[in-house]
Amino acid sequence: MNTAKLYLFPQATQKRNNQKDPIKTHSIGRLKKLMLWMLGLVWLLLAVFWPLLNWIVAMDVVFQCVRALYYANTPGMHATLQAFMHGLSYLLLSCFVYLYRPKAF
Repeated sequence: MNTAKLYLFPQATQKRNNQKDPIKTHSIGRLKKLMLWMLGLVWLLLAVFWPLLNWIVAMDVVFQCVRALYYANTPGMHATLQAFMHGLSYLLLSCFVYLYRPKAF
């Protein structure tokens, strides 16, 4: 009867000559913390100035919608697309201010 060959694997503490050191993730962690801190700072500034900013941006969206209605059948004018983009950015900005809560503060 044949017996199976037993292969011994190297211990976890032994390194092969061709293996590189593991990637250091400290700089990635610092970058992530910095980005989260900056995002929190942007949210804080938007939240502090939101009443004024909300009023100004809402007036801009209304102006763009009126402008899109005025230039509705004018060839070469992309006022409808501009009004849509202004409205979408206002919606995303509102969602960011109302729904996001940073962990840094």
